[in-house]
Amino acid sequence: MPIRITGLNSGLDTEAIISALVSSYSYKTNKYKKAQTKLSWKQDAWKTLNTKVYSFYTSLDSLRFSKNYNLKSTKVSDSTKATVTASSSAPNGTQKLNIIKVAQAGYLTGGKLDDSTTTGTTLAELGYTGGNGTITLTKGDGTKKNIEVSQGTTVNSFINSLKEAGVNASYDDINKRIFVSSKDTGKDNDFTLTGGNVDGANALSKLGLNVQSKETEATYTSYTKYYDADGNKLSQNVTDAINAYTQAKEAYNKANAQNSNLSSAYGYASAYTAMQDALKESGLSTDDQNKLVKLLQMSATDRAKSVMTSNGTIYKAETTDEDGNTIYSYEDTDGSKKYIQAVNTYTGSDGVSYTTKDGKVFTDANGNEYTATGKKDADGNALYANTKDGTTTEITIKTETNYYEAAASEQGTGFYQITDNDGNVYTQDDTGVYADKKGNKYYLDDTSGKLIQTTGKKDASDNWEKKTNGKEVSFDADKKVETTKTVYTQGAVVSNAVTGTKAYTDFADTIKKPVGGTEKTDKEVTSFLSTLASNISTVNTYEKTKDTTLSDTDDYSRADIIQKVHNAYDRTDNGAGGSQGVTDLTNKFAAVITANKETMETSQTTMNENEVLASIANMEDGAEKDAAIAEFVKQVQAANDITTSKDITYNTDAKKIDGCDAEITLNGIKYTGSSNSFSVNGLNITAQVVTGDGDANAISITTATDTQGIYDKIKDFLSQYNSLINEITSLYNADSAKGYDPLTDDEKDAMSDTEVEKWEQKIKDSLLRRDDNLESLMSAMTSAMSGAVEVNGKKMYLSNFGIKTLGYLNAPVNQQNAYHIDGDEDDANSSGNADKLMTAITNDPDTVINFMQGLADNLYKSVHTKMQSSSLSSIYTVYNDKEMASEYSDYTDLIKKWEEKLQDKEDYYYKKFSSMETALSKLNSQTSSLSGLFGG
Repeated sequence: MPIRITGLNSGLDTEAIISALVSSYSYKTNKYKKAQTKLSWKQDAWKTLNTKVYSFYTSLDSLRFSKNYNLKSTKVSDSTKATVTASSSAPNGTQKLNIIKVAQAGYLTGGKLDDSTTTGTTLAELGYTGGNGTITLTKGDGTKKNIEVSQGTTVNSFINSLKEAGVNASYDDINKRIFVSSKDTGKDNDFTLTGGNVDGANALSKLGLNVQSKETEATYTSYTKYYDADGNKLSQNVTDAINAYTQAKEAYNKANAQNSNLSSAYGYASAYTAMQDALKESGLSTDDQNKLVKLLQMSATDRAKSVMTSNGTIYKAETTDEDGNTIYSYEDTDGSKKYIQAVNTYTGSDGVSYTTKDGKVFTDANGNEYTATGKKDADGNALYANTKDGTTTEITIKTETNYYEAAASEQGTGFYQITDNDGNVYTQDDTGVYADKKGNKYYLDDTSGKLIQTTGKKDASDNWEKKTNGKEVSFDADKKVETTKTVYTQGAVVSNAVTGTKAYTDFADTIKKPVGGTEKTDKEVTSFLSTLASNISTVNTYEKTKDTTLSDTDDYSRADIIQKVHNAYDRTDNGAGGSQGVTDLTNKFAAVITANKETMETSQTTMNENEVLASIANMEDGAEKDAAIAEFVKQVQAANDITTSKDITYNTDAKKIDGCDAEITLNGIKYTGSSNSFSVNGLNITAQVVTGDGDANAISITTATDTQGIYDKIKDFLSQYNSLINEITSLYNADSAKGYDPLTDDEKDAMSDTEVEKWEQKIKDSLLRRDDNLESLMSAMTSAMSGAVEVNGKKMYLSNFGIKTLGYLNAPVNQQNAYHIDGDEDDANSSGNADKLMTAITNDPDTVINFMQGLADNLYKSVHTKMQSSSLSSIYTVYNDKEMASEYSDYTDLIKKWEEKLQDKEDYYYKKFSSMETALSKLNSQTSSLSGLFGG
């Protein structure tokens, strides 16, 4: 703003005069600023409340399902032997538990070494005289790790090698022993140390770790069983064993895959039969049956966003064109896309045609605008209003949709996009400037060919102002490209196309009233379609899951079973078809499954016998596999040398404790695991001490319904509800702030900070007073809570369980909608009453749970309805956030408009007064000159 020096000649307080002259403009500007500030505060108030409503809404979701009330408590007869907790699925009653074994990690305590031994002592100093030796660490799961040693290997380097191989290891310098242990409990995590060759076995002895045990002998035997003094025969033994392992694995995998397909085929066959039977019963034609199947594979939301053509092709909503028409697309089998354009026409109840861009404001040919009121007429149709000459007219507007084929093409927008040498993108807007991803603006300098950062304002010459110390961007000429947009050209009318929702509803009506059949109730139709959709989902899941082991042509592959089931149902020869045909087919599955299990057992035995060759058998044929076989032959020879050598000694003062799995029996059934934790039928068991087998040694686990837990869950739910409904009630009944408006800066300067804070808080506290949306939400919530829930054919209310409000006369201010539990010791208002809720939970927990489940579901649906998206509000909001955002934007435009008017008016008056001052200055100058001439 330019510096203005006024009143020098006239002596007038020009600023005060002009301020008074433009006061009406200042008033308008401040009026809109205050209104925008108040709207902003209201948005904040709604956002805060909406967050609480949404949090409560999400917490309700879990309360709608009975499993979340099925809380259980457990008691163990001897908690030193085991600890047990129960989930909601655990059955009530007493069960017997035996701890047969607890999970154990593998431990190896080495033999005592010489007193002079330290971590730096070498194998040579320990008496090792061999060459390069190999020590093999074999894990319980069959994995192996070779450790190479020599005379120079130190105790410390060997311990580090053990750690790298996957076990814990340390040297105790006080006791002069090496200690090795597995990292986890369980048989698969156990380990065995053996010599990979004779030198390795001797090195192991010098380290005090050569333990003679069943596990050690078994490790050596797993190699020596292939030995033959004839090297060629030895190699052939290994090759034959690899082939046997490979064939057994293939047979096992094939049988296992077939059984997997057959086991799940029972459910598939049942679902397929039920699906086909239902489609026949539907009364629909074959084409319409196929259409219905497609629609039932979609959610209700997806159906609403789709269009189905007469041939059953489904087009899904993809985008909108420049006129706001929805564009639906369908991808053909060749990958090409086809489009349908939905064109809406709008006709008012007054018979006039309207257009709209946002679905909120409708305009007729004369420019008259009708805006959504948020209200509905008696038939539930949305009302739109226009106010003209003080008269408000309300109408409803009917939407009619026509569908057309559409062709998509790319066209230039006339705007450009520039990519600099660093890959940053700058996009041109309709003002001609370019913006980066952070919103910084640039203009294209024609002289330098660079993008120059601008303030976003133009100077007096209508050129963009250069930002001080702003960025300059260089780019290659070919990196400036015109942006494009997709344009949809309308084609022929698509006859008989309807939304997925309309098609679904029409099919449902046909099913409800089949030609020549018995009419179904709405509930029966809903159940029919829900069951059909579930069966279709099961069928699709099975048919779309691909085999990973079997080929489609193999017996009992998924493709083979699918074809068998289809043929069995469609059978038209002398054999039975339909459901009986499918049953006859599935009755044969059990024998196949049994035969496959026998094959798997035989194959598993062969694989177990040759387990040491598993890694080689799994390799691809070639040089690498040949080398691995040759190396294995050497290991067989080495194992034979070790077991037949008389020079290898075992450390008799070393001790190995084998790692093992935990084993328990629950109600006589055995369970094993690598850890001491088990999860069985809702019980979480941690084994601690062995009890022994048999009923005499068993400990008892008693599970019962956690009545206190259910009570606390209901109490917590009511506490959350009360907190929210009390706040809503308080906001709705807040004191009026009539006469209070947000303060301008000048008004704030005239008050203390405390006074300003109190003033503004007065306004903020009243922002939602008597708000229609708040009243609607409060009404929905209180109605759901006071409404009936049907349990076992009987209508029940919260009051049946001693849960009720205090009423308007007895409740504290704004707490008349809060609920209190009779007998709740934490509630002074109701603690003296009989505790009907706990009595009901104790005597009949299922009734209480069913009631609370239904109540939570009713409340959830009530709040959900209020949180639906509309033209005025976004999804999951209970207030008109879109409308408020639009109003806020409108205020911004109004404020800018009136600030410009104010500035223009001030400039106008300052120019006038400046001209007056100039004239007075000239007059004074002339007067002074005349006075000089006359000697004045």
